[in-house]
Amino acid sequence: MNRLTPEQSLQIVQLYFENNGSVRNTYRALRPFYRRQNIPSEQLIRLTMERFRTTFTLIDNSHPQRRRTVRTEEAIATVERSIEEDSNESIRHRAQELDQCPYNLWKILR
Repeated sequence: MNRLTPEQSLQIVQLYFENNGSVRNTYRALRPFYRRQNIPSEQLIRLTMERFRTTFTLIDNSHPQRRRTVRTEEAIATVERSIEEDSNESIRHRAQELDQCPYNLWKILR
């Protein structure tokens, strides 16, 4: 079980405080409410409580998407300068050096 609804998170927080801050007892208290495979793990209970303590919210944060690089004129010029300096360097190493995605670097070189 990965995602919790705000209601499920609230239930975890309430049971956590009712059980004097014990993750194991909270896990046991959740058993009657969930089927065997759907019960939140102890790790998820810990993470929910950590998020509640730090952000004071029960709602999941939006997860950042993977970084997308764009083939801009600036990126193309940077690659050209890099090739002039060392034309024998591999695409993988050059991409790491320029902080570029290897696929985008390959597309620029093509």
